[in-house]
Amino acid sequence: RDWSVTGVQTCALPISVPTVSTLIEVDVTNMVEFRARNKESFLEMYGVKFTYTPFFIKALAEVLMEFPMVNAALMPDNKILVNKGVHMGCAVSLGKDGSGGLIVPVIRDCDKKSVIEIAKDLEVIAGKARASQLGLEDVQGGTFTLTNPGSYGATLGTPMINAPQAGILGTYGIVERVVVLNKMLAIRSIMNVVLTYDHRLVDGLMAGRFLQARSEERRVGKECRSRW
Repeated sequence: RDWSVTGVQTCALPISVPTVSTLIEVDVTNMVEFRARNKESFLEMYGVKFTYTPFFIKALAEVLMEFPMVNAALMPDNKILVNKGVHMGCAVSLGKDGSGGLIVPVIRDCDKKSVIEIAKDLEVIAGKARASQLGLEDVQGGTFTLTNPGSYGATLGTPMINAPQAGILGTYGIVERVVVLNKMLAIRSIMNVVLTYDHRLVDGLMAGRFLQARSEERRVGKECRSRW
């Protein structure tokens, strides 16, 4: 009963928030190829599945540290809370088959953790969600939210902000497309990324620069080479 009341209150909050969504296409070919080469050895070495989400979280956490207003919150008294660390809310499915809906547990201090540590934390909270064992402490204290509808095939959407957080990022399905690269046609893995943000805290220019920073991280595959 308490969870139901909390859920209704949480859903009501974004109605009064003036939100904007900005979309960018990101070339994730390097990341896709890196995962394909290393997913089996990663599982063998570290005991967790090698999914894209830990890379998304790590790269996002680093960019959030460069754009503190995107990691901020507008509190009920209209004071702006600028968070010093990144505590990432990650949308995961409830129940063994996901029929319990979605919930947003929090991985703490993502700006200080490696991809491996984030992957292990993600597996723990996903396991708790599947077993319906998450506590209040697991879902409180997030500074920003990541949702990954691409994991169930969605290619585009506009995620709903988790007020009072300043923003939420949606990562969508990776598809192969023919693109022009260095004046030649090439097949690349492309992903839509959508940032929904509170326009009282983040304007379009900041949102664009934030997304471009993420795009650059993705394009060069920096996280694949050095962030384990």
